[in-house]
Amino acid sequence: MRKFALQCICFVFASLTIQAAKPNIIVILADDLGYGDVSYHGTLKETTTPHIDSIAHNGAWFQNGYSAAPVCGPSRAGLLSGRYQQRFGYYDNIGPFTLNKDVEAGLPLTQKLIPEILVEEGYATGMVGKWHDGDQHKFWPYNRGFQEFYGFNNGAINNWVLKGENHTVEEWGAVHRGNKRVDNSGEYMTEAFGREAVEFIDRHKDEPFFLYLSFNAVHGPLQAPESYTNQFKHIKPELRSLCLAMLKSMDDNIGLVLEKLRKEGLEENTIIIFTSDNGGKLKGNHSYNGSYRGEKNTVFDGGLHVPYAIQWKAKIPAHEEALEAPVHSIDLAHTIFAAAGIEIKQEYKLDGLNLLPYLKNQSDLEERNLYWANNANVAIRDAKWKLVKQGGKTYLFNVEKDPYESNNLVTQYPEKAQDMQKKHDAWQANNAPQLFGWNPNNCKYNAGYRGRKGGEHGKDKKRKK
Repeated sequence: MRKFALQCICFVFASLTIQAAKPNIIVILADDLGYGDVSYHGTLKETTTPHIDSIAHNGAWFQNGYSAAPVCGPSRAGLLSGRYQQRFGYYDNIGPFTLNKDVEAGLPLTQKLIPEILVEEGYATGMVGKWHDGDQHKFWPYNRGFQEFYGFNNGAINNWVLKGENHTVEEWGAVHRGNKRVDNSGEYMTEAFGREAVEFIDRHKDEPFFLYLSFNAVHGPLQAPESYTNQFKHIKPELRSLCLAMLKSMDDNIGLVLEKLRKEGLEENTIIIFTSDNGGKLKGNHSYNGSYRGEKNTVFDGGLHVPYAIQWKAKIPAHEEALEAPVHSIDLAHTIFAAAGIEIKQEYKLDGLNLLPYLKNQSDLEERNLYWANNANVAIRDAKWKLVKQGGKTYLFNVEKDPYESNNLVTQYPEKAQDMQKKHDAWQANNAPQLFGWNPNNCKYNAGYRGRKGGEHGKDKKRKK
């Protein structure tokens, strides 16, 4: 009887310890992964993603999860800041054109990011993977709150960590540990990122940590080891088979991270978030957006509607069905801070919502509008309607009845379209002007880019992304 009582006391003590301890936080970000490229959505037919699926099944997944932008750089800036990135002038990927000659292209140093705040609260912070938020080293992760960094700072990279190449290419094309180039030979990038993530957890398992695991899969170039490409040789076209090989490798390496958490007894009190930076690029890398219209670089749902799942076994019950309320990647900062017991200071100027009460089935999510602006392409969505301006045309969709944006209702409901446009205009009025990008119509000054000559008014208009 005494032994049983002691066991009960130990169990209660352990439970209270989990509740009191700050949660570990892992944000896993895929690159150009389409909504249809995870098997828990029921849309992926050629393979399965069991480890990604487990995050959704052990916690919650959102039917209507959205990224902050339809391209990599601004999407990541929104996620890491918890703000609409247009607030600080970040509308497009880093490019050759700037608002004026005084603008430096990168995520502004004046904007505080999630890791900078978590460091102040006693968290160990690390980033593994793709950054893509400014070429100059002052913009790099180890200067933005990440105490450890292993990865690269570019839109894309050769998927093998090649000893020779890393010491001949420019800074943005080389793998780094902190501010030093990595001298490694032949390791597949996704596997290197999985290994580094596991090693980071091992180093910090005795303290609260924040890990930003930012894979470059399934972004091109489409490359994978034979052990993966051989599994999908029967899939046509070949580019789709390569995309699936990259996806499978990423899922396996996510599995290594999850296994490490279980082995160290950290799974219960670790928040694990999985999402993608934007929708899939259909022709470029043959990712799959399910039935959603459009793709990367568009503000149709194919460019914005992404996988979005959160697990926190200690606090979030497993949901049998998808959560329906529209959520946004800018919600993650507020949610993370709330989970860690961090006061949301006014100076953070967060735009997102705390998702925890909704995830815990304690309340419905506050109704609101969601906004996007990527160069001339803009969109606004509420619970029922979505207004899109894409390629010079205007669309109005009833996304409650028509989630795949097949029926343009702008002529049938002109007053609704005008009302949503006014709301978008009011939101835009509180944003900064676009500071940099690839379109000389938006930013007139050619600052030069990665060694190219600069000059006034876009003399070098060659687009190179």
